[in-house]
Amino acid sequence: MRYLITLIALFAIAALFSGCTSLSRFITCQEVVMRKDSQITLVYLGARDCHYCREWEENELKGFLSSPEIKEVQFLRIVRPTFRRNLQPGDLPGEYQWLYEKVGTDTSTPSFVLLVDRNVISDTAGSDNWQQNVLPLLSCLVTKKATAGE
Repeated sequence: MRYLITLIALFAIAALFSGCTSLSRFITCQEVVMRKDSQITLVYLGARDCHYCREWEENELKGFLSSPEIKEVQFLRIVRPTFRRNLQPGDLPGEYQWLYEKVGTDTSTPSFVLLVDRNVISDTAGSDNWQQNVLPLLSCLVTKKATAGE
């Protein structure tokens, strides 16, 4: 019986940290070294059949694309056919093939990968993390870049 309870607890913990609510990697804005010429890139990983991806695109993407941050950020949108298929190296453009080794084959969608000069700063899954984690970090990085070297 104790074994069964432990097993159920482990599955519950795994479920909590998987899918659309996971937070994989995260570095605080203060930890990031920024220069005036640093390149900030936001990689959006979605899937055509992902309800949460469609919801994020309908509710958040338009606002982001018209935000002041977008002027300072390279935005890469990668949408694979289904969330049931892991990310494949061929899903990434040639100049971003190296990113596959960093983000792995996670199937979580939507996911947001923030890069500064080819360094992964944040790899966050879940549309609920956009407002809570990704956008504030992105805004902080843009501000930090603007004031770098002052």
